[in-house]
Amino acid sequence: MVHLIENYYAIPNNMGFTLAVDKGKTDKDGNKTYDTIGYCGSFEETVSLLRRKVVDQRLQNGSYELSEALEIIQATAEEIKTAIECKGGQYDI
Repeated sequence: MVHLIENYYAIPNNMGFTLAVDKGKTDKDGNKTYDTIGYCGSFEETVSLLRRKVVDQRLQNGSYELSEALEIIQATAEEIKTAIECKGGQYDI
């Protein structure tokens, strides 16, 4: 399982990856529970789906002018890019 950003994870499966979000709950055995966002054939597709999902979630919080929406999209893309890049000898994902 790969932590991406916030409470989003990429979970490897036999066909690629599953993008999942931590529900903040545990099952009866004490394991974290996840909601499936979608299935992807590659890690790159998973990151792309993550970006679309997070942007969609952030834009649902109000009414925005085009310039404001573009800023949110760019900030989200930068947040994901920063998480992927190596910083200080450690990877964030």
